[in-house]
Amino acid sequence: DRCNLSCTHCYNASGPSSKGNGELLTAEARAVIDDLARTGVPLIIFTGGEPLMREDFFELAGYAGSRGVKSALSTNGTLITPEIAGRIRDAGIGYAGISLDGATAKTHDRFRQSPGAFDRAIAAFCACRDAGVRSGVRVTLTKENSAELGALIDLALRIGASRFCLYWLVPCGRGAA
Repeated sequence: DRCNLSCTHCYNASGPSSKGNGELLTAEARAVIDDLARTGVPLIIFTGGEPLMREDFFELAGYAGSRGVKSALSTNGTLITPEIAGRIRDAGIGYAGISLDGATAKTHDRFRQSPGAFDRAIAAFCACRDAGVRSGVRVTLTKENSAELGALIDLALRIGASRFCLYWLVPCGRGAA
């Protein structure tokens, strides 16, 4: 539930003011991972809000790997530095999906309500690439950014994204407004 951004289209209205009170405790999250491993789930995608805001994120990702479950990360990318990209790799996370909601800083930063979010997301791709973490672009397509779809695909190719995932707006949370 916690996030460092307040994106206009967030389906669960997470953001900086959220305290994460409804989130699982570390022991509870480990128990869920145990249950998923027992049922043979092949992949856990850590998402949010912003999963990198959980103090136990790397512990949980590593635990999933120790239980034989692969893990991936869905992130806004703004917290990924070269050091964090190395920790993502070392935790066994095989893929990071990084959100880009515009082909330009103007569009993306407006969606994310955070000046500089675009530049930090692009830097996250570079950091992940340099750390050996496969990464892809995640786009929530809306009326406001649909005209940039071609430019977003071109951008994804330029930054070396291994995937391009297109999502439709979920009209709930702040996305309902």
